[in-house]
Amino acid sequence: MRSYNPKHQEKDNEPTTLTKHYSWLPSKPKLFIIITTSIGMIVGILLILYAWQLPPFFLNVVATNDAYVQSKTTLLSPQVSGYVTEVYVKDFEFVKANHPLLQIDKCIFLQRLEEARARLQSAQSNLQAYQQHYRLHEANIVETQAHIKAAQANLKNTQAEYHRVSKLVKNESLSKRDYDNAKARLSSAQATLVQAKAQYQKALQEFEAFKTTKALLEADVNRAQALLELARIDVDNSLIKAPIDGQLGEILANLGQFVSQESALTYIVPHTHWVIANIKETKMDKIAIGQKVHFSVDALGGREFNGVVEEISPATGSEFSPIKVNHATGNFIKIIQRIPVKIKIDSSNEGVEDLRAGMSVVVEVYTK
Repeated sequence: MRSYNPKHQEKDNEPTTLTKHYSWLPSKPKLFIIITTSIGMIVGILLILYAWQLPPFFLNVVATNDAYVQSKTTLLSPQVSGYVTEVYVKDFEFVKANHPLLQIDKCIFLQRLEEARARLQSAQSNLQAYQQHYRLHEANIVETQAHIKAAQANLKNTQAEYHRVSKLVKNESLSKRDYDNAKARLSSAQATLVQAKAQYQKALQEFEAFKTTKALLEADVNRAQALLELARIDVDNSLIKAPIDGQLGEILANLGQFVSQESALTYIVPHTHWVIANIKETKMDKIAIGQKVHFSVDALGGREFNGVVEEISPATGSEFSPIKVNHATGNFIKIIQRIPVKIKIDSSNEGVEDLRAGMSVVVEVYTK
């Protein structure tokens, strides 16, 4: 049996107190967390200042991502109409100036060339015939002048004879009949002289009128020569050639396709490139020609290039828009405009040949 022990009973009957203390205040942050949070806030503020190009960043730099690589892209269209008979190039091929690209059927143009040559020969023959007729008219004038001299001489003789006959008739040495005959011969000689002079004047008028035909004949020759040259131009234009050195775009014409002056055959892009950066007007007071430029190309993995400010546009981009905005109508909202700035790319940069027109770039202009 368990023995009774008053001490143990007192101990068992003694109340037990289990007290737990809970604190609702946050624990003290560790130094590492404070430093990390502070650094993060500072970095965030600096990134915002950097993105908005605010001090202390870009004090001497004007940057923009509204910039693109540009080039003189040329659209090639035919000057004559016809069916494509030959295509000498492929898509995106590099070509030199005067390299044949496409051939348009030239059979009709060759026939027109032969027709123009025949017209020119006919016009030249008519002009040569004019020279012969010119000499004939000169000979006719000389002949009429000779007739006048002969008529004058004949008139002089008949006048002398008439005077002799008149004296003899008064002396009754000759009959009245002889006097009438002498008078008739005198009238005939006078009429012959008048007729010779009239023929001479007629020959002169015909000669002057004939001279005016020379200008018409020469005009016909010039017109025939012009038509011949136009026919030759059409034959030459039937062969489409590259106007400059560069790289072709997609060939938009196929064999057997009918093309006209409105048809687009292909594009050609020269090897010369530059950058157009659209700078905010609020930053243009810092931009000047000759300033150094640094830009990176997105399509080339951010590859960096150097350049220099070459030209500044005379107006904002909105001024060159075909649809102008009238700020005098409706509610006005001020929008910061951008001015195009042309940047010349340094040819000594490595990888310049990899640039393509239309690539997006990020530009930084060093204003000092």
